[in-house]
Amino acid sequence: MWDTNGRKIKHFLKALNLHRKKTGLKNEKAVDSFINVLKKEEKEGQTAWVKNAKMKAAAKLKKYGIWQHQIQEVLERRGLSHLSSKIS
Repeated sequence: MWDTNGRKIKHFLKALNLHRKKTGLKNEKAVDSFINVLKKEEKEGQTAWVKNAKMKAAAKLKKYGIWQHQIQEVLERRGLSHLSSKIS
């Protein structure tokens, strides 16, 4: 039969303070990936890969609640303000 003594639960609850933080730098990485897609679009043009990647990166920004003006501020800080025209 099955193991019903609950070992799995005890193992999961062991040393909770050693678990890592789950969120990490998701917001910053989402903005970075969107900016990388914009750079690639500037370099290669509007390809199918760029179109799909831009759509996925924009969906991630929307999921995390990052607005377009926040991306423009990051672009200006990094000296890439010429890419702000490609944000839709």
